[in-house]
Amino acid sequence: MGSFYTNITVKTTDTDRVEAALRQARRAGLIAPPDHGCTVVFDEASEKQDIEVLQALAAHLSGACKCPALAVLNHDDDVLVYLLYEGGELADEYNSAPSYFDEEGDPDAPPSGGDAKRLAATFGVSARASEVERVLRAATGTDDGFTFATDRHRELTEVLGVPSLAVGCGYTYLEEGEVPDGVDVAALRRV
Repeated sequence: MGSFYTNITVKTTDTDRVEAALRQARRAGLIAPPDHGCTVVFDEASEKQDIEVLQALAAHLSGACKCPALAVLNHDDDVLVYLLYEGGELADEYNSAPSYFDEEGDPDAPPSGGDAKRLAATFGVSARASEVERVLRAATGTDDGFTFATDRHRELTEVLGVPSLAVGCGYTYLEEGEVPDGVDVAALRRV
């Protein structure tokens, strides 16, 4: 069985503002200390893998914090979805396996969406847009692609220069004590 997790990387170091936005949205979650100019939010309600719940919080955080927010959903390590919000509005979205939930869909369909230039520019790495594009377009389950969605997510965070804590980590895992190496649980803010 693969991993299931969601989280939102907010491009701000103002954790007080992030906490206030979470409280305003009446959401329970954990907030990681700032890293690489970003703050990672682990929302309890989003862990049910309901994309609309994740979208609503990412839009709210982006608008309330006045900064970009990158929401990520990993489903069974087979699907990586991201939603990029700017100014509270959806600016870009990506799905590594768009036919996954479609019984009649092509299981070999390539990833859909994802604007590598916009994503790279949002996180200040415009010169690495071609690397972002390579990560987004690589096939799943091939020698030159990614076996697991977590692997794709890990490489994407490395290229974007955002916190690696987001990879393989969600509210449920943290609550169950599955904490990534180097993470001080006591440093996580509980909302």
